[in-house]
Parts: sequence; structure tokens; C-alpha cells
Amino acid sequence: MNIPEWFQDPRIKDISPAKLTFLLKLAEQIDGKNQKQAMPILFGAVASASRQNLQFTQEEFQLIFEIMKEGKSEAEKKKMDETLKKAQKMMRSQKTDADRR
Repeated sequence: MNIPEWFQDPRIKDISPAKLTFLLKLAEQIDGKNQKQAMPILFGAVASASRQNLQFTQEEFQLIFEIMKEGKSEAEKKKMDETLKKAQKMMRSQKTDADRR
């Protein structure tokens, strides 16, 4: 398993090891995939995280994406921002569904 550079960033030191392990596995799954290919994996990951009681705060999620975007081209950053918006929408939807239960 290749460890991405962002995984060594000191800004993520306060994120739990379980969350970081989850993110590392997710990064490995989506590595090299375009947005269309990555979205189903991301949506599945959101559901999987929920089943594992891994709840990322908005701040954690935002920080991770900001770190991952560093050094990327503007086009790549734009795609990542679009993916982030879709993932956040999915997370809000799942939270609403969970609150209803």
C-alpha cells in the first residue's frame, strides 16, 4: 500500500487513527480514477463509514480535501471541489435519514 503525501501532513494529527486508516484505504481505491469512476466508490465509502460509526466532522472533511488538493492543477482542483460538494450533499442526506430513524 502506497502512503500518499497528504497522510504525513501534520495538520491531520488530531484525526483519529481509525478515520485515517479508513481514508488511506479509500484513497487507494480511488487512485487514478476519474470523477465518474470515483463517485460510486465515494458514496459507498460514506455508507461504510456510517456503518462503522466513523463520523467525519465538516472541518475534518474540508481539511483532508484541502491537503489533497495541494500541488494539483486548477482543473484537478475544480474536479475535486465538485466531488467534495457531491460527497457533502450525500453526507447531509444520510445524516437526515439517520435522524429520522
